[in-house]
Amino acid sequence: MRKMRHFLACAGLLLAGPALAQPGSDAAIGNFVDNHSALTRLGKIARWEEGVCPTVTGLPANFSKFILKRVRDVAAAAGAPVNADEGCKANIDIVFTTKPQGLLDSIRAKDPFLLGYFDNSSQADEMAKVSRSMQSWHATQTVDARGHALVDSRNNVSGGSTAQSSNAQNSFGNRLGDGLHSSYFHAIVVADPNKLGDYEIGTLGDHIAMLALAQPAAEETCADLPSILDITSAKCHKDQPAKTLTAADTGYLKGLYQADPGASLRAQKDGIGFRVKEALAAH
Repeated sequence: MRKMRHFLACAGLLLAGPALAQPGSDAAIGNFVDNHSALTRLGKIARWEEGVCPTVTGLPANFSKFILKRVRDVAAAAGAPVNADEGCKANIDIVFTTKPQGLLDSIRAKDPFLLGYFDNSSQADEMAKVSRSMQSWHATQTVDARGHALVDSRNNVSGGSTAQSSNAQNSFGNRLGDGLHSSYFHAIVVADPNKLGDYEIGTLGDHIAMLALAQPAAEETCADLPSILDITSAKCHKDQPAKTLTAADTGYLKGLYQADPGASLRAQKDGIGFRVKEALAAH
């Protein structure tokens, strides 16, 4: 622990403590679900269907190990699939860098589809902007009733590969809304240690886990209920900032991974909201 705190002091990563979730009204819960639920090109909420396999770069081995374990533990507790093989091919890249915009510029130039779906270059440029000290990007894919996946990209990348696949494209045709659902293909979480001077590694681990396992809809909008995601906002719940995953956060993740991925957006949100309400009542 002494070594960990020494590194955190040197890298500018300190502090932690328990967080309290406040029971909320149905409206507050609905607002929380909306803020935490980015919609895919299909107009639904995505989640991991392949085993979660995170990797961490930019930290010493012992801190990387801590964060990797935390992401896997949070995923397992939520009911998300977890790849038990520590040598698995990573689908979640967690990067600590003091030059986050340079990293995003490189991804934008080489593999822009990893930042999410876009219709034009202007949208891609906007998506590649770093606006927070810790931020995430998710590449999603559309899965048909037969399990065929196609990454949501103008290049029509086939799921599980960066090669283009005309066969996968043809399997979808014009069947949008007919047995299709969304899932995650890849996620990138980028953290700037120079701007995280008030947080302990445990707090950062929880924040990273939330960003990796779910995708917020609007990072600059505060929900009525506190969330671990609020820590990088200058205005959200500063009177009682969350230091760990809140009850609403854990309820959201459980709802997300228990929901029917093929259900309508309204049904998805209602199911997630029910789990959030359940978690708040039990807190």
